Amino acid sequence: MKRGVGGLAAAAAVAAPVGLGVIYAALASLGVVGVGAAGFGIERVQRVLSEPSTWRGLGWTLWVAGASTLTASAAAVLVAVLFRSGTRSSRLARALAIVPLPVPQLVAATAGVLILGQSGYLARLAYSLGLLRVPAQMPALIYDRWGIGLIVTLAWKEFPFLALIAFAVLAIRGAAYEEVARGLGAGRGAVLRRITLPLLWRGMLPAIISVFILQAGAYEATALFAPSDPLPLPLLTLERYTDLDLGARPDAFVLGLVGMTLSIAAVLAYDWARTRWERLGS
Repeated sequence: MKRGVGGLAAAAAVAAPVGLGVIYAALASLGVVGVGAAGFGIERVQRVLSEPSTWRGLGWTLWVAGASTLTASAAAVLVAVLFRSGTRSSRLARALAIVPLPVPQLVAATAGVLILGQSGYLARLAYSLGLLRVPAQMPALIYDRWGIGLIVTLAWKEFPFLALIAFAVLAIRGAAYEEVARGLGAGRGAVLRRITLPLLWRGMLPAIISVFILQAGAYEATALFAPSDPLPLPLLTLERYTDLDLGARPDAFVLGLVGMTLSIAAVLAYDWARTRWERLGS
C-alpha cells in the first residue's frame, strides 16, 4: 500500500508541471487569464478550430512526424536484424548505428541543411560526378511542400535511439523465443515473420510513440526546413504567440492544446494496443 501511494505521489509530482501548463492554456484559450483575456467564452476556440490553416498545419505535421518515425523505425529494425550476431563486424555496425545518438536536434537540423540544400554538399557531389549541370539543379529539399528533407533529417536523428531499443529487445527476448520456434521446425523466414518482427514491434512501440510525439512537436528542424504554406503546427503556434497583436496570443494556447490532444491520442492508442496484446496473450 505504501509503495502504491509513493508511486502515485511520484507520478503526480512529475505530471504536475504539465498539468498546470495545460490548465493555464485551457483558461487562456477561454479568455479567463493571460493577455487578451476578455471574460469566459469559447468563441476564440471555435474560430481557431474553424480556420483552414490550423488543419492544414496539423495535417502537414502529422505527415512529417508519421513518415519520419516510420522511416526511422524501419531502418532500426533492418539494422537490428542484419547485425544481431556476435561477430566483430556486427558489433562494429551496432556501435556505428548509435554514434549520432547524443547529437542535439539543432545540430542535426543544421547538418541536414548543409547537406541537402541546393548549394549543399550533396548537390556539389552530384555536380562533381557529372550528375547535375549546376548544383542548383538539385531537387529542392529545403522548404519543399512535401517535407522530404525534414523527414530525412528527423529520421536520421531518431534512428540511433530506435536502433538502440531494437538491439536491446533482440538481446533480451529474441534468442530464446527464436530457438524454441526453430526447435519446433519453423524455418528462417517463418521465425522472422512470426517471432522476430512481432517481438520488435511490441518491444519498440513505446519508443516509437515517444519519437512520433517528439517529431510532431519538433521546432528547430521544422523552422529550418518547413515551408511557409502550409505552416506546421509548432511554427503556427509560435507565430500566434509572438504576434505584435497581443490579442492573437490566446490563439497560441488553443493550438498548443491541439498539439497536446494529439500527444494524448497517441498515448491512448498505445495503451489500447498494449491492453489488446495482454488479452490475446492470456
